[in-house]
Amino acid sequence: MSGPRTPEGRFPALQVSRANGAAWVRLARGAAGNRIDLSLAQALCELTEDLEFDESVAVVVLAASGPAFCLGVEDGGDWEQRADWVQGLAALTRPVVAVVQGDAIAEGCELALACDLRVVSTGARFALPQLREGRLPHHGGTQRLPRLVGRMRALDLILTGRPVDATEAEAIGLASRVAAPEELDRVAQEVVAGLCDMGPIALRYAKEAILKGADMPLDQGIRLEEDLYVLLQTTADRQEGVEAFLARRRPVFHGR
Repeated sequence: MSGPRTPEGRFPALQVSRANGAAWVRLARGAAGNRIDLSLAQALCELTEDLEFDESVAVVVLAASGPAFCLGVEDGGDWEQRADWVQGLAALTRPVVAVVQGDAIAEGCELALACDLRVVSTGARFALPQLREGRLPHHGGTQRLPRLVGRMRALDLILTGRPVDATEAEAIGLASRVAAPEELDRVAQEVVAGLCDMGPIALRYAKEAILKGADMPLDQGIRLEEDLYVLLQTTADRQEGVEAFLARRRPVFHGR
């Protein structure tokens, strides 16, 4: 895979690195700054747009520094509608993995919900407590949560605002993997490495088939799957996969 590479220094609010097909994005904040402000929101919007067009990136990983993953916004206001950092992340055609080392609360929870997989520390919690403040989750929380955990559980979590620990998050399908804090980085690295071993075009098509197909009648979803399957057969990566299988070697994919 090839493509333009974003100068990492453009985003001082983020720590960005690329290695072996993965772009690691870390919310760079100190112990007292685990919230999204305008500058960080704008940086996420710009970065996700750049990553979408970077053909060297097969998987995007979102993590955070500090004790919490994200505790919401620093100071809500009109700027939230001008810089929808959550939708920018959700719109990525690459798989997105959230590494949740601490609490993901309010808009921070919605940020994690916008990712495709969530690798979660045993000490982390999720919550959407906006109703207690007379607010409504408005970065997709009311829509993504029921699609992940079902309508009744989503109503319970949003209407009560109660926190969900890692054990319950895994049980209801909110967490993909759960690991002890000292094992979180290793488990996340394993998950990401496994994804990067897959064909990058096949990864994108699988994500598209699942997410778009979930909102379609079954027959239309199957038709979408068939169309994407046919498209995949025309790629060099698909030919490489066949040849590698016959030669009993590991395939080398190039995203073409």
